[in-house]
Amino acid sequence: MSTSIFRRFVSGVTLITFAFAVTGCSAFKSSTQVFTVTADPSDAEIYINGNRAGTGTASQSVKRNRDVQVMVKKAGYSTVNQSIGTHMSGTAVADIIGGVFFLVPLIGLATPGARDLNNSNISITLPAMSTAQPDATTAQVKIY
Repeated sequence: MSTSIFRRFVSGVTLITFAFAVTGCSAFKSSTQVFTVTADPSDAEIYINGNRAGTGTASQSVKRNRDVQVMVKKAGYSTVNQSIGTHMSGTAVADIIGGVFFLVPLIGLATPGARDLNNSNISITLPAMSTAQPDATTAQVKIY
């Protein structure tokens, strides 16, 4: 009788281990992501989520499940504001697929690891202010 209980225990442990092995559980993925902004001109001030991050090129660790607000400014140039959204990560998709077979991976969908930023690197070129046509300036925003 004890052999039967042991076999059930080993089968249960194997099944749970397999469930975690075949899915990319988002619960184990980092809750932050590195976000980088490059500005032109190179001495323009960069703000990420309202905090001054530097000039020229700035990187900051941000929550991967929250939109990122970027502002780049310099005297004599138009200020540029850019919002970067999020999307469901590949790990979250694996959690959904694994959740069809085992319920455990679905827990990962409630964690920050289930999301990624739409873009983790952007480049912003500030347009020079024009005294003749102040509203006719447009910025170049390159998203990698």
